[in-house]
Amino acid sequence: MIKTLLTCSMLAAASLLTFTSCASSVGLGGAGSSAFASTTITNTSRARVDAAILQGFREEGFSLINQSAHGFNFQKWGGTSAQVVYGSWFSDGVAAEPQIQVVDIGGGNYTVLCDVYMREHNGSELMDANYKLLANGKLAYNSLLRKIKKQAEGK
Repeated sequence: MIKTLLTCSMLAAASLLTFTSCASSVGLGGAGSSAFASTTITNTSRARVDAAILQGFREEGFSLINQSAHGFNFQKWGGTSAQVVYGSWFSDGVAAEPQIQVVDIGGGNYTVLCDVYMREHNGSELMDANYKLLANGKLAYNSLLRKIKKQAEGK
């Protein structure tokens, strides 16, 4: 009986994640891009692009974990449903970790590429189980990148 309840609970959580993550998680790679999400930002400066990326991801609850000349890495801890779908009994939690790359295509134009990984953590160590998202959440990440694009272009 308990095993059946546990199985039903896990299936319900996985279904909930599947149905809600498409609408509530943060796109769709552009033509010629294999990135999970991408956008092209025009007629602006790199400083405005960077500022818009930082603001947009922070407003969505992500923390900056690394910044380089080429982009950003963010992190946001998942809840129980993320743990059920992407985690194991041995981890302390699962985090969504978007990796953002900013490519200067010239003339004040930039392509922003976003790949998202679900990563298991155990204490301060990153565990081996990493899942690159391929479908879940594309709509929400596209929406976030559109918002970043508008802000960076001053619209």
